[in-house]
Amino acid sequence: MKTPNLPPLLLAFLIGTLFAHADSTVNGQRGFIQMPDARIGKEGSWRTGFALQSPYRAFWSSVALMPWLETSARFTRISGVEGFPDSPQYGDYGDKAFAAKLQIFSEGPWQPALAVGIDDFEGTGLFTSNYLVASKQVGSADVSVGYGRKRTKGLFAGLRHPIPSFAYLDAIVEYDANRYETDSRARESGADKRNPGLNIGLAYQYGWLNGQVGRMRDGTMTANAYVDIPLDRKEFIPKLNEPAALEKLPVRPTEQAWLDDGQYQRNLLRALQRQQYRDIHCSYRAATLDIELANTRIALPSRAAGRAARIALAHAPFGVREISITLKQGGLPVTQYRFNDTDALARYFNGALSREDLARSVTIKQASANEPDSPETSAEQIAQWDEPNYSADLEAGQSTGEVAALSVRDRGLSQLRIAPKLGAYFNDPSGVLKYDLYLQASLNARLAQRTFLDLSATASVLENVSSVTQDSNSALPHVRSDVAQYKRDSKAALERAAISQYFHLGQGWYGRTSAGLYEEMFGGIGGQVLYQPSRAPYTLDLTLDRVRQRDTGGGLKFRDYETTTAIASLHYRIPSQGLTTTLRAGRFLAGDEGVRAEVAKRFRSGVEMGAWYTVTNGNDITSPGSPTSPYHDKGVFLSIPLNILLTKDTAAVGRYSLAPWTRDVGQIVAYPGDLYGIVSRYLTNREDRDGLVELDDLDDDYRMPVPQTLFYRQPIHDQAKMLWSGLGDTASRSGMSKLAYAGGAIWLASRFDSRLDRRSVKSTPSKSTQKVIDAGDALPWAGLALSGALATYEGNNRLSRTAYSAFQAGISAGVLAEAGKWAFGRTRPKADAGDSLEGFDRRQSRHSLPSSHVAVATAVVTPFAQEYAMPALYALPAITQYGRMRSREHWFSDVVAGSLLGIAAGQYSWDWNRKRSKLEPEVQIGTRSINLRWDMQ
Repeated sequence: MKTPNLPPLLLAFLIGTLFAHADSTVNGQRGFIQMPDARIGKEGSWRTGFALQSPYRAFWSSVALMPWLETSARFTRISGVEGFPDSPQYGDYGDKAFAAKLQIFSEGPWQPALAVGIDDFEGTGLFTSNYLVASKQVGSADVSVGYGRKRTKGLFAGLRHPIPSFAYLDAIVEYDANRYETDSRARESGADKRNPGLNIGLAYQYGWLNGQVGRMRDGTMTANAYVDIPLDRKEFIPKLNEPAALEKLPVRPTEQAWLDDGQYQRNLLRALQRQQYRDIHCSYRAATLDIELANTRIALPSRAAGRAARIALAHAPFGVREISITLKQGGLPVTQYRFNDTDALARYFNGALSREDLARSVTIKQASANEPDSPETSAEQIAQWDEPNYSADLEAGQSTGEVAALSVRDRGLSQLRIAPKLGAYFNDPSGVLKYDLYLQASLNARLAQRTFLDLSATASVLENVSSVTQDSNSALPHVRSDVAQYKRDSKAALERAAISQYFHLGQGWYGRTSAGLYEEMFGGIGGQVLYQPSRAPYTLDLTLDRVRQRDTGGGLKFRDYETTTAIASLHYRIPSQGLTTTLRAGRFLAGDEGVRAEVAKRFRSGVEMGAWYTVTNGNDITSPGSPTSPYHDKGVFLSIPLNILLTKDTAAVGRYSLAPWTRDVGQIVAYPGDLYGIVSRYLTNREDRDGLVELDDLDDDYRMPVPQTLFYRQPIHDQAKMLWSGLGDTASRSGMSKLAYAGGAIWLASRFDSRLDRRSVKSTPSKSTQKVIDAGDALPWAGLALSGALATYEGNNRLSRTAYSAFQAGISAGVLAEAGKWAFGRTRPKADAGDSLEGFDRRQSRHSLPSSHVAVATAVVTPFAQEYAMPALYALPAITQYGRMRSREHWFSDVVAGSLLGIAAGQYSWDWNRKRSKLEPEVQIGTRSINLRWDMQ
């Protein structure tokens, strides 16, 4: 179809108009009414709303994960189109869609913002579009022009302008390029009658509240209402009901009085107990007060440590020089805060010393595996005193955010809790929303040191899950797809009954063994080992379980199906960005083997959003899967710390996920006491800035050096700038001389092409040789991925800068190699058509000069070899060079050309970034020192 011209009225309106802020389209992306713009909201801006545009109505949600990345999701109902003819109770057709927008360039004084986007890239793809769009501030107006493919086809444009005298209103006009007639079942819904054209509207924005109304070309009215929540805000409600750390200052004893009279130690323990610290052990040796304790109420570990330190300092004897606070979780010591100067600590608590100055006298590290030496007083002894051993509370909202909960605790780590819960299941063919309101009684009891009993029972109060009657047609073992049957057959069920033993195996090493009923569907026996290297941003763990499927009645009976699951996980954190990536590999519940990738973004408020995607050899052909395109398990999740919504601090977290609930592929058993779940909040808190966030219940963050990593730099802008600079240097006299030498080397190598290729023709590669070839083919892309990962590492600026250079060099070499193939058009050896040059040809994948595999492999290695003086690293691309010739993918001269290109790209990228960094001193702030490294060479 011919791309229509923009109406003259719109062109006139675009010229000479002025800018305002961007807003949301009816699809949830930033933009106008239907058309997107190149804007990305402030990082952490979370928008959720409801849009109407007949015949479509959609619930949508979008979030600016990064200043340059926006993602959105929506659920659309199509009026007048039946969803499932066999299930009329479902109603109108429903479709889930996900979209993403990546900003390539941010706006400058003369440069427009430029972004690429894709809509509905996962699932049924009913509304798929790809687009490129530019946006520019022109005076007071925001002008955007873009070009789209698929559903959004051709040129589109939009403009937003504030209305004078109406502070919260903007006028919107756009040229809508959507092809509605191509929408699924457009004839049934009436969408086929709508044509591209001019849309107009009004937008309203006041604080978190936003609204928009519009009129489309055919007279259809649109409406869009949503809230905009800033997730980068630390909290939304002040802590009005938070108890004070100290109600009054106690009388401090001398050191001798402390040693002679145990009443002073007991007073300290009582004060900590009143602040809901549990599992307390205390010892005093050589002017050092050591305290081990757990806190299940306070959200931030650093805040829990700070409050404990304040209480300890107020009760400690005169002359104490150091205070050590070790935080425990589940009986395991996780993090130690050592305050090496109590005078500095006292001045900080009194407001006479800044947190930045205090940080120099604080050491934060992994807890030692050693037990406290002969604890003088412990929480277990408090039962002998004049305070009750148990406490019962009827809680409502203030501590957990629940409507109501009855909680009974002892002075250790045991707790009985009874509370109402709600489970929701979305978009099943038998109904869009299925729910289960039930009562849950849970008991977590410590049987011995680090041995816990976990019991949970549920009783359904109100539900409609039992109305799901269709049986699963999954060809895999039904490890999850019979969930409706479990809900239907067990109105009251023993949900969990498991005993777990935890181990502290050494500094950074933890272990767990568990046995019993793990969850609603499985029971078994298994264990987990976790390793957290000191000061490293990654964690490794391995989980092994032998499980058997439980009966649907919710009792102690089992089905015949049993299996062994084994999952190895790597968790990699990028602290300054709040990012955690997790890679899990192994054997899943249905016996399928594969990999699950997860990514999570944690905002300043503590809210965490993420997604996962699993690829295994379990061929799930249940719709929308098919034999040629099996379904892969995937989903999104949201974690909300309830303390940001309450007037009193709490460690309670609300967790929600959106994923198919009747899938068997890529499933993981819900084993009790996941070790990474136990230690992760301590790790992220320890890695947050200086690790002392809200130590004194204050928001006293100070400016710290920005890590010189991939996220600090501008990779797309840098790539373009470096390539342009490189082309200029190549055109110089020195560059042309080097180019001539390279050309001569390639020509000389070409004299050996046929002779070396004949050796490859003589014999088929053996199995071992084929493995070398496969390894050589994988090395360039593995090296590129590893360089990209290391470029995000925040613990060593030299390493991250070198990795960034390698990442840039690999991309540059790959792009230039593909351009060379297109330009030279040389046939591959395996085509047996000679080695002639055919010239320009779009089908460069059939051509061989130069080898892109070799170019990328060599380019990635070169910056590391140069920076660390390790020429032996070139043995890695040599494997790729051998493999490409042995498999007859390339001639010898192709390999030489790729090697020279890779060395040139790697050397240039390394030099370019190194020169740029000369004026960027590297500052590393430790807990007791500041190191400055300034490379002037």
